[in-house]
Amino acid sequence: MHIASLGSTWKKWDLHIHTPESFVQNYPGTKEEAWEAFLSDLENLPDEFKAIGINDYVLVDGYERVLKAKREEGRLKNIDLILPVVELRLDKFGGVVQGGKNGFTQSGWSRINLHVIFDQVEPDFIRQQFISAIAPSYRLIHGSAGEGKWNCVISRQSLEALGAAIIESVPLEKRAAYGPPLIEGFNNLNVSADGLRKALENDALKGQFVVAIGKTEWENLKWDDHTIAEKKTLINDADLVFTAADSPEAYAKARGKLLESGVNANLLDCSDAHWLSTSEDKDRIGNCFTWIKADCTFKGLLQAIEEFEDRVYVGDNPPKRHLVDRNRTKFIRSVKVVKKPGATLSDIWFDVDLPLNPDLVAIIGNKGSGKSALSDIIALAGNAQNYESFSFLNPARFRNPRTRLAQHFVGSLDWYDGSTSSMELDKNPDPSSVERVKYLPQSYLEELCNELGEGGSATFDTELRKIIYSHVPEEDRLGQPSMDALLKYKVAEINQARQALRQSISKLNAQIVEAERRMAPEFKKSLEERLATKKAQLASLEEAKPKQVEDPNASPEALEESKQAATKIDGFERQLQEIAEEESRLRDTKSMAAKKQAAAHRIVQTLENQRKQSDIFLAELMQLLNDLGTDVAIDSLFQVQIDSDRVDTIAKAMQAEIDGVDAKLVSIEPGSIFKRREEISASIVEAKSKLGERQRLYVRYKEDLAYWEKARAEISGPADKAETIAWLLSEIDSLAVLPGQLQVLKTRRSGHSKEIHAQIQATVDEYQRLYRPVQSFVQSAEQMDMDLPLEFHVRIEEAGFQDQFFNKLNRQVRGTFSGIEESSQNLRRMLQEASFASADDAVAFADRIDHSLHVDLRDGQDARDTRLSDQLRKGVEPLEILDYLFGFEYLTPRYSLTFDGQEIGQLSPGERGLLLLVFYLLVDKDDIPIVIDQPEENLDNQTIFKILVKCIKKAKERRQVIMVTHNPNLAVVCDAEQIIHASHDKVASRFNYESGAIEQTAIKDRVVEILEGTEPAFKNRQSKYRLQ
Repeated sequence: MHIASLGSTWKKWDLHIHTPESFVQNYPGTKEEAWEAFLSDLENLPDEFKAIGINDYVLVDGYERVLKAKREEGRLKNIDLILPVVELRLDKFGGVVQGGKNGFTQSGWSRINLHVIFDQVEPDFIRQQFISAIAPSYRLIHGSAGEGKWNCVISRQSLEALGAAIIESVPLEKRAAYGPPLIEGFNNLNVSADGLRKALENDALKGQFVVAIGKTEWENLKWDDHTIAEKKTLINDADLVFTAADSPEAYAKARGKLLESGVNANLLDCSDAHWLSTSEDKDRIGNCFTWIKADCTFKGLLQAIEEFEDRVYVGDNPPKRHLVDRNRTKFIRSVKVVKKPGATLSDIWFDVDLPLNPDLVAIIGNKGSGKSALSDIIALAGNAQNYESFSFLNPARFRNPRTRLAQHFVGSLDWYDGSTSSMELDKNPDPSSVERVKYLPQSYLEELCNELGEGGSATFDTELRKIIYSHVPEEDRLGQPSMDALLKYKVAEINQARQALRQSISKLNAQIVEAERRMAPEFKKSLEERLATKKAQLASLEEAKPKQVEDPNASPEALEESKQAATKIDGFERQLQEIAEEESRLRDTKSMAAKKQAAAHRIVQTLENQRKQSDIFLAELMQLLNDLGTDVAIDSLFQVQIDSDRVDTIAKAMQAEIDGVDAKLVSIEPGSIFKRREEISASIVEAKSKLGERQRLYVRYKEDLAYWEKARAEISGPADKAETIAWLLSEIDSLAVLPGQLQVLKTRRSGHSKEIHAQIQATVDEYQRLYRPVQSFVQSAEQMDMDLPLEFHVRIEEAGFQDQFFNKLNRQVRGTFSGIEESSQNLRRMLQEASFASADDAVAFADRIDHSLHVDLRDGQDARDTRLSDQLRKGVEPLEILDYLFGFEYLTPRYSLTFDGQEIGQLSPGERGLLLLVFYLLVDKDDIPIVIDQPEENLDNQTIFKILVKCIKKAKERRQVIMVTHNPNLAVVCDAEQIIHASHDKVASRFNYESGAIEQTAIKDRVVEILEGTEPAFKNRQSKYRLQ
């Protein structure tokens, strides 16, 4: 029969209860009435009380009566364990006296007793093997009359005889102050420490008892007196220390005193009950108790002694038990794996209904025994999201499409809140479902380790951000659901400022590109060639100047009619000139109006853009004011007034003016420019027909001269007219100042780039503020005596620069970055040499790349100049690459984790695996159950015991931990509250599971079966567990 026990759980223990058989007790009524009241009181204890110690001083009659009530009378069904306790007064303590004005009295040491707690053995076994072996002796208190020795087997009768002898040893007149002989005999019985030690050396008692030293007021004793060295040794040799504290605070004070004094501090709070629970006396049933996390057996007590700090608690409720009560949806009560109704598969495979301990569950077994099967199923039913890493529920094994075994089974988890989550074994959780179990299968950890070793893991980064965010105090989260959302919220304004700076840089880059274009030798050469061409044209024009013709009107022979015609032609030509000037003025007017109209339209659009931005800003500001929770009026903080009416009026006026000019230019109405030019041109033709030959030649000469002068002016031209000699000379002269202007532009660009770097640094500062809590937590791990040199770093680093940069370059042309392999190595070297920690460093990198694009820095190229535009891919403009380079789009805050000063990628696979486990077990504040498959894989024993064990023990304080392990030693040293042993019956095609506490014999035997080195190794390594 396979056992299915929950293992070690918190229960209330009280190992110091006196029965009505005790020498000193205050239970009311006759003996039988007292016993009935006593047993009923025990039966009415709260449900958490499961173990009691029956202590009637040196007798076990009361223990015998309680056992009978449970075994034969069906009483005390609520109590799982009844232990016999024998309480003795050692002579080392009982003889300590102190002087006073009234003579010698007992000191505080006199009220310290020794308790021997036995396993639940038969009463006669204790009488025969222990009580009969004690060699008692007594000495009357200093100053009393007479002294003697007494050697008898301790019994009620022999104690009465001792008391009678004591009473008879005092004068008759003083005997009235003494009590009954039985009480006096008991009060004066001081057992020899040596005799007790010899009695306990009995082979029959081996492994059947523990020793406790008991006292109520431990905090009042002084331990620095050299005279009590022997008593100190006796206390330190004991397994436990008893007290009956007034309150948990008093218990803590007493234990603190013991710890401070360097003596045994395994302190249990016990009631020392002499009264019923209804009494107001402190020493009443149920008043004092100790929570012990153990199987309710004597071996469970032994386990608790060895893991005292983790398994013993005094107070209203142990923290972990309280945690489970408050978070019932996050702890699994049991796991079930059964066939679906109507399943046709004959093989059993699974018929599992296992309780799961809310602390640490260790699944052990040989290879192929079904360990990973159980962990996969728990993870599946808990909606674990990394189901692709299942080692059992995968197409190669239980989900094999040929056998289709998985489709016949369903796994389910019962939670402490009473809910159930189920999943058919051939199905996967919905990706959108809430993950209720965190699963770390071995293949998943290995994959993460490999990714980290190869340069990074997006999966780990995501997990890391979640873990980091879990440490950010709730009040600092600003209502944001994740670290990414919080960062986005906090750096939104910083990012807007960066975008504005990048726009400014882009404008400067456009000017720089133009300046560099003009500074190129070929540009000046082009200007000079065009100037030479213009000068040649001018020289040719000078040679083609019309030859002068004498004015025939100056000749006295000119005919009167010819003179008149010439005069008319001159007048007509002046009119044509005036018309041309009028038309030119109209066109100038139209051009000016069009410019003003365009400016007006830009102003209106700019105002509209600003209005939209203001609306967005006002909406964001309103949300921030709502978050602020005050009644600050928004218009008291920010106001904007936009009125484009006047500009709209100007734009309309300009349009009207343009329309008026167009009407005049295209009109063919009488008096229009067109009609007047047409009429005057006809008149000139008519007038010319009346000219004489000489007059006609003269008029033609004047026309040719006017055309020549116009052509000459167009070649010489003013400096503001493009492509004239004056303009070209001005352009050539302006080249001399370009280097200075270019340097000014680059300096301004560097300034903006540094401002962008400052904005990125501001984001880094926000990251660091968010990382501070988790860094503090990691540093606090040092208090656990754990060598855990973990450090979080946030710094500015480049990301993706090489790919983005080369996507814009043509590496087939001459230049620093020519050649695929050579350029890649070249840029990698530059990136390795670069630092982006400071603004100056970042700008220096950008300048270096920029310089490399303008000069061929390859060996043997003599630093020849290269043009940026020539090195770009088709369709890529110089402005694009300069904006990318100096806008620092490739710089980003990067958080990293180092272990002992090394980046994750530089660690060994084992170190990376350890780092991941540390994060999930220790740093991660997520509190859902975590299932880990073989956490010890790739770790050396020293690392397992120094770090992993402590992390697992820390993790189980705040969440349910389920681990699969090939090494039961790990389960033992982690003090697993429950061990599940897996086995595979290949003949029956069935996986079997049995569970229980490590202190249970059946479970201990399973551990020994598969432990490396067999049972001797188990005993040697874990002798402290006394499980042999």
